[in-house]
Amino acid sequence: MNLFSPTVLIAEDNEDDLFLSARVLAKAGLPIPHHVGDGRQAVAYLAGEGVFADREAHPLPDILLLDLKMPGLTGHEVLEWMRRDGRFEGVRVCVLTSSDEPRDRKRVALAGARGYLVKPLRPGDVAEILAA
Repeated sequence: MNLFSPTVLIAEDNEDDLFLSARVLAKAGLPIPHHVGDGRQAVAYLAGEGVFADREAHPLPDILLLDLKMPGLTGHEVLEWMRRDGRFEGVRVCVLTSSDEPRDRKRVALAGARGYLVKPLRPGDVAEILAA
């Protein structure tokens, strides 16, 4: 992994939240993130299946910014799937969600997420994401 330009995947179904998050990452000097709009697409992207099979166009991310409340599969379900599949141990997951519920924080920590941020993403959050 290149610490100066990690590959970032944002799993986010809200276009406004996606725009704001991508803008904060760009201002921090990170490359344009890859994006999926729901939990099923997140799983397909990570697994390199279907339209995401070309790893040059859709590289395995170093960092996954994961929303919890998405259609298809929730962020919780994506995390649990990742935990069961040993191929993704190197992907650092930072949850980026509107939920500030203690039970969500505990559940994602148990599922292996390394960070938990409440939307919107702020410039000061980027250091936490990179350290996760």
